[in-house]
Amino acid sequence: MELLNQTFTIMVVGMSLVFFFLFVVIQCMNVIAYFVRQYEAKLAQNSPAAEDDSVHRRRIAAAIAVATHTFTEKK
Repeated sequence: MELLNQTFTIMVVGMSLVFFFLFVVIQCMNVIAYFVRQYEAKLAQNSPAAEDDSVHRRRIAAAIAVATHTFTEKK
């Protein structure tokens, strides 16, 4: 019976350590994600090219759409 109690104790301690480790890893990931979000927001505020980039992408998409449409109409 003593061997069964030791086995159960080792199992509980081991599983507790695993859950604690996973908890720490998840919390560290959340903290890192928070700082990354703050950093990205700071970069987006300081960069006037963000709007220019979206306009540039829209113009490229429009050009591709026109080229595709004219190519398919010629067939």
